[in-house]
Amino acid sequence: MAKIKFILQGKTSNSQIYLRLSLSKYISHKRKTGYSIDYKDWSKSTGFPKTNNPFNKNLKVDLKNLEVFIEKELNKSNTSGIDITSLWLKDSIDKFLGKSESKEFDYLIDYTKQYIDSLRYNSNKDGKKGVSVATIKKRITILNKLIKFQVKTKRKLKVKDVDLKFREQFIDFLDEDEKLSGGTIGRYLKEVKTICTDAQKNSIEVSSQLIHFKGFTSETYKVILPFKEIKQIQNTKFEDESLEIAKNWLVIGCYTGQRVSDLMRMNKSMIEEHYGFEFIVLTQQKTKKIVQIPIHKEVKSILDSFLGDFPPIFSENKDSNSALFNKYLKVVCKESKLDYLTEGKLRNKETGRYELGKYPKFKLVASHICRRSFATNFYAQKKYPTPLLMNITAHGTEKMFLSYIGKKPIDYGVQLAKIWAEDVT
Repeated sequence: MAKIKFILQGKTSNSQIYLRLSLSKYISHKRKTGYSIDYKDWSKSTGFPKTNNPFNKNLKVDLKNLEVFIEKELNKSNTSGIDITSLWLKDSIDKFLGKSESKEFDYLIDYTKQYIDSLRYNSNKDGKKGVSVATIKKRITILNKLIKFQVKTKRKLKVKDVDLKFREQFIDFLDEDEKLSGGTIGRYLKEVKTICTDAQKNSIEVSSQLIHFKGFTSETYKVILPFKEIKQIQNTKFEDESLEIAKNWLVIGCYTGQRVSDLMRMNKSMIEEHYGFEFIVLTQQKTKKIVQIPIHKEVKSILDSFLGDFPPIFSENKDSNSALFNKYLKVVCKESKLDYLTEGKLRNKETGRYELGKYPKFKLVASHICRRSFATNFYAQKKYPTPLLMNITAHGTEKMFLSYIGKKPIDYGVQLAKIWAEDVT
């Protein structure tokens, strides 16, 4: 049940009174009421002014009336299916005070800023308040692109301006000016539509064409290391200690299936024994899911060489560590003779674009090849059911998992045919 509470912000003779609307244990919104009071005249125990003079008595009545008004508006909105947001609360208070409806959020940039700010009040899949830092950063990136686009168009864009013409112009801007890949442009379009749909829920006018405003995906070229090439890398010896360490982390990555952000923070304390088997148990930074990864014999061999621990990292700084790992991986694969031509996309330093072509494989290698190699190498093998692999990679659905490794549901038919062919009846 929603709860309304009035609170003070600050301790001055003219302290602002805020209304806090708590929708659940994890979601609450707070906005100014337009009233102020000397903090000495405020009762923390009641959450209202002390009735020590006529002014404060009247102020208490006003706040009580505001409380009743918000409760009625809340019931109306819940019945209509309108999202209760910080913007909703502000507009409701303005309505009570008789102010003209605020129009600042009619503008795309203003609403996007408010949308990002409201994300911290959202509930994630686990029912906890807020979203990840990475999610906020992605939305801020979208905001910055929209700001640049608005500067280029030399007009203050409204939410309702997001129509099919806007879509064409925004695609051209992201392609020609920002030099983004097709897949990234498609994701940005989807995000812009999400923002406008959120605005529509909050009674902001949107274009009638918004329903036809769609993003898109582009073909990705998934480079992996099959078991044969992993063994080829393992058998290559490196005089440079950093390359030898990078080789070991690469092998561990190909047999644990984790993102580099989780891979490079693995340590001895994460190793647990259950039912006589050893596992790496960690909480993924991106998904917040706990994964239990059986220690493969190839990983065990590396750990034994480091006296039961993982290899050292290249830097204590997370970003530097990841950058160095990516740098060393290309050298490791080059010296392991993975130089045959492979189709993929490589960034052209002169144009700043990723261009499709055939390049020596080592040039296409990056840290993500570990996770994708794990998923692809073990997929469609009789003794490795897809749900078991998904439990390690932490993909939410089979559709997501198959898309990740570039497979289609029809591949299940081939998988079943191979299993039947092996059965002797």
